[in-house]
Amino acid sequence: MATMWTLVIGIILLVPLESSSTISIINELVQESSSSIFIIRQDHCPQSWLQELLLKPPVPVVLQPLTNITAGNEFSRVLCIVCFQENDLPEEQLNSLLHNIRKERIVFYLSSGEFNSTSLDLLRFLMMQCYKLRILHIIGLLAEDNELFYYRYYPYPEFKVEQHPIQQRPFYAEKFFNMKQQPLIVLPDQKHPRTIIYKDWRTGAQVLAGSVGRFVNTLVWKLNATLQYPEQVQPGHSLNKREMMEMAEDLHVDIPAGLVSIDTNEQLEHTSYPFELSHICLMIPIAQPIPIKDIYLILCNVRHIIIALAIITGFGCLLGLYRHLTGQVIRLVDFLLSDVALRGFLGQSFGQNVEHTPRLCSSWIYLMLGFMGLNLSSIHEAALGTLLTHPPKHFQPRSFADLEHALTPLPLIVDVTDFNDFSKLNSLSLPMLAVNSSEFNHLRDNFNMSHVYFASRLKWTMLSAQQKYFPQEIFLYSKEACFSTLTLFAFQLPQNSWFEEHITRLTMDARATGIYQHWVDMHFYDMAAAGLISFSDPVSRQFPQIGGALQLEDLQWIWLGYAALSGTALVVFGLEVIIKRALD
Repeated sequence: MATMWTLVIGIILLVPLESSSTISIINELVQESSSSIFIIRQDHCPQSWLQELLLKPPVPVVLQPLTNITAGNEFSRVLCIVCFQENDLPEEQLNSLLHNIRKERIVFYLSSGEFNSTSLDLLRFLMMQCYKLRILHIIGLLAEDNELFYYRYYPYPEFKVEQHPIQQRPFYAEKFFNMKQQPLIVLPDQKHPRTIIYKDWRTGAQVLAGSVGRFVNTLVWKLNATLQYPEQVQPGHSLNKREMMEMAEDLHVDIPAGLVSIDTNEQLEHTSYPFELSHICLMIPIAQPIPIKDIYLILCNVRHIIIALAIITGFGCLLGLYRHLTGQVIRLVDFLLSDVALRGFLGQSFGQNVEHTPRLCSSWIYLMLGFMGLNLSSIHEAALGTLLTHPPKHFQPRSFADLEHALTPLPLIVDVTDFNDFSKLNSLSLPMLAVNSSEFNHLRDNFNMSHVYFASRLKWTMLSAQQKYFPQEIFLYSKEACFSTLTLFAFQLPQNSWFEEHITRLTMDARATGIYQHWVDMHFYDMAAAGLISFSDPVSRQFPQIGGALQLEDLQWIWLGYAALSGTALVVFGLEVIIKRALD
C-alpha cells in the first residue's frame, strides 16, 4: 500500500507576493498536516518566498519540475507546492496529477493580475475536477483576497464553493458532512447474517438488518442522508465480492454494504478500516450415537471372543487333564469344548461327576471356574446396562488429521468466490467440492451432515443459537481445525470513495462504545424477524430410545448370531451322523 501522504498544491501566477504572509500560511499548513517533507514544483514559483522558504525550511525540501506529475511514493507525509503562471496544463495531464494525489489534502493558490476576472472561475473549475474525481480535502486561495479568505467546496446537496475567513481553523474540516436528505446509494451483498433485507410484516417497509445493515443505517442517519438501493437489487439474492464491485462501479454506488476478507496487501488501498476481526474454522457434524443393535457388537467384538475361547479352552484342557490323570474316560472334544468350562464361563450352574470322589485339586478348579464365571457375568451385565442407558457415539473428528483418517469421509465444501488461491486448501489432504455461493449457503444453513464447512466466528454464533431449538445439536465448531486464526473483514470501497473516512470513524466509534457487539448479538433476532431461520430440526434423525422397552430390531445381531450358531450346530451334527454311518 502506498505510504499515506499529505499534499498541498499551490497554483500561483507570477506576481509579487507578500513572502512573509505566504510563508506563515505554509508553516500553518505544515503544522496542521504534520508534514515531514516538502516537494516544490519550482518552475514558476516566485523567488521572493521560495528563497525565504529554502533558507529556513520547516521540513526538508525536494525540488521537482512541474511536468513531474507522479506521486512521490518514496516519501511519507509530503507537503507538495506547485506553482503555475496560469492553467497551462492540458485537462488530461491535470486529471492525471489530481488522480495521483486524490487521497490527500490540496491547496490551490490563484494569483490576480491579468487574469483577475477569471481567477475565481478557474478555482471553481479546478474544484469541479476534484469533485468529479471525489477528492474532498481541497482549499483554494486567491491573491486578490489579500489572504483574507480561503475556499472549500461542499458536495451535498449539490456542488458548491464556500468562502471562509483565513482565521477559521482547521483548513480541512474533519467532520461528517450534512447530505441534507440526499440519497446515499447502498448495494447490500445480502450475505447472512451480516446483511439482511426483508419486509416488515407490520408496516410493509423494507428493512436493512444485520451487523453491516445496522451499521449502514447508522451511517445514513449520521450523514443526514436517505437510504436508497439500486433498482437491480433483488431481495434474497446474495452477491459475491466480484459481482458486488462490478455492480458498484456500473451503478455508481456510494457504499457496497458487504465485507471482504483482507488477504493481500494490494487490497488495503481499496478497503476501509477493518470492521470485523474473526477466525475461520471448520463446522464438523457431531458424531451420532451408536444404534442399540450395534451395542452387542461392541461387547462381542473379535478381541472379546478370542479371550473367551482362550479361557474356555484353557479350563477345558485343565479339566480334561485332571480326568485323564484320575483314570476317567476322556475324549479329544472334551479338551477343546468342555461343557463344564463353557457353563462356568457363562456364570451358569454345572454338574460334577459323582462316580469319582472329588479331590482338593478338582475342587480348586471348580471354585476358580465358578468365581471367574460370576465375575465375568457381573462385568458383562454392568457394561451392557451402561451402554443401553448411555449409548456411546461414533468417533468424533475435531482436527484436519482426524478428518483425513475418519472411516466415513466428509468432503469439504468451499465457496469458489471466497478462495482465490486453492493451493492453501490442497495442503489439507481432504476431499473437496467447490460450489457457488448460493449452494454453499443452502447446504450450510440447512445443516447438511454429509459435509464439513468453513465458517467465521460470527456466522457460527448465529448457527449455534439456532441449534438450541433442535432436539440435539448437529454441528460443532472446532478451533483445532482453523484455516485462519485471525481474519480481517472490511468494506471494499469504489475507487476514490469519499466515504472511507466516515466509515472508518464510525467503525472505531461503534467498537469503542460497544454498539458493534450489540449489532452482532441481534443477528439471531434479525434472521428470525426476516423468516430466514427454521426452528424445526432440518435433519431427519432417529434418536435411540433410552429407558424404554427394547424393540425387535434392537436384537437384530442377537437373532443373526443365534441363527448362525444354530446353523453351524446343525451342520456339525449332520457331518457327525454322516461320518458315523460311513464308518459303520
